[in-house]
Amino acid sequence: MIYINGKWTEGKSSSFSSISPLDNKLIWDGNYASNSQVLNAINSAHAAFPDWNKRGLDSRLKIIQRFYTLLEINKEKIKDLIKLETGKELGDSLSEVGASIAKYKNSLNAFHERTGKSSSPLGKNTQITNHRPHGVLSVIGPFNFPFHLPNGHITPALIAGNVIIFKPSEHTPLVGELMVQLWHEAGIPNGVINLLHGSKDVVRSLAKHPKTNGLLFTGSHIAGMSLSKLMANYPNKILALELGGNNPLVVWNTKKLIKASELIFESAFISTGQRCTCARRLILSNSKSSKKIVELLKKKSKLLSYKEASKDYFYGPLISKTAVQNFIDFQDSLIKIGGKVILRGRHVKSKGNYVTPSIIDMTGVKKIIDKEMFGPMIQIKFVDTFEEATYEANNTSFGLSAGLISDKKELFNHFINEVSAGIINFNTTTTGASGSAPFGGSGMSGNLRPAGFYAADYCAWPVASVVNDNF
Repeated sequence: MIYINGKWTEGKSSSFSSISPLDNKLIWDGNYASNSQVLNAINSAHAAFPDWNKRGLDSRLKIIQRFYTLLEINKEKIKDLIKLETGKELGDSLSEVGASIAKYKNSLNAFHERTGKSSSPLGKNTQITNHRPHGVLSVIGPFNFPFHLPNGHITPALIAGNVIIFKPSEHTPLVGELMVQLWHEAGIPNGVINLLHGSKDVVRSLAKHPKTNGLLFTGSHIAGMSLSKLMANYPNKILALELGGNNPLVVWNTKKLIKASELIFESAFISTGQRCTCARRLILSNSKSSKKIVELLKKKSKLLSYKEASKDYFYGPLISKTAVQNFIDFQDSLIKIGGKVILRGRHVKSKGNYVTPSIIDMTGVKKIIDKEMFGPMIQIKFVDTFEEATYEANNTSFGLSAGLISDKKELFNHFINEVSAGIINFNTTTTGASGSAPFGGSGMSGNLRPAGFYAADYCAWPVASVVNDNF
């Protein structure tokens, strides 16, 4: 179902399905929006914008608060649906719901702190800065956090006074529909939020239309590059890209080998490696202790289970059969160019899209494949000096997340100034990110418009005024 101007209707274009990665069973089928339905959604949003903006912040917040009350009431339902469509284990799914619920407070604080009204004396006049919403913003959601990440765009955009056209991932249409249903129940005015199912053609139509004012995208760097090229023709539109990463994790001068291996394990394999901040490259000192860390990581990885009630570590499947094949193919490509197998990842064929972790030693391999592998795989490289480790950390076109594990804080002081990434953590996982902080990266990881707390920045634009009160 699609949602336009406050009404649900069937899509009128080609059909598609949602397949659960847990067992590859059909759980939903429907249709993409047609060209005429896309235009209808754009026109509906454009017509709804003036009233939504002019009604003022307090009026908007009453509706937004009702939505968040409904989130709290329906958190178990949301959690179960996330698990069904993504395969996430229940704790991971519940964590996503919790992050979504926390988004309201963080977004409101960010709105006041970063886009509020300010004034200061300017000679005999007063300098005033206000912020205005853009208008119609298109939000393109990913599959790996199908509720939290789109909501991370939608909430700050609505607070600022924008209206929304939301296109969920083709893998998670049910989660997207549930989110919009809750907005409907909260009393969102007709046209303020619209939902369209579609492929890249729908995204391109939304990006190009003269009545849309911006595109907020979360997804692969390949799709992000395509959108960046397209949007270069529309400098009047805001474009926020939240893309992937080929993230490094450096372990250096630590005696806490077990703790280090646990942090590596979680950084690389949480959510089955399907987080853009997961560690993809492990950089270690060429030492006996590092070899021990690798053995501990290998041992821990072998304990992963596919039974949620298991006492061992549990993780879910990859999102699709295609993702499984991409995982196996990429592993084979690393081996082909000289990578040494420490732990070979395999498809657990009796269980949906489950795979076992992959650990590949790439030390001595001169050719690198600078690619984000969205799955439970980590490449290892042993180096002799910390300067080499820092160099290898930067040896990528991406710049989303990086981490250092060390007993020496002074190394982190050097690391944070030398490594190019939007998130740089110390003695914790690479995946740790707070909603009260910016979230985004450099290079192929985005276009320097971080989300999280800084989403307020791309949801409103500043207007400067000089006011003469003594005219």
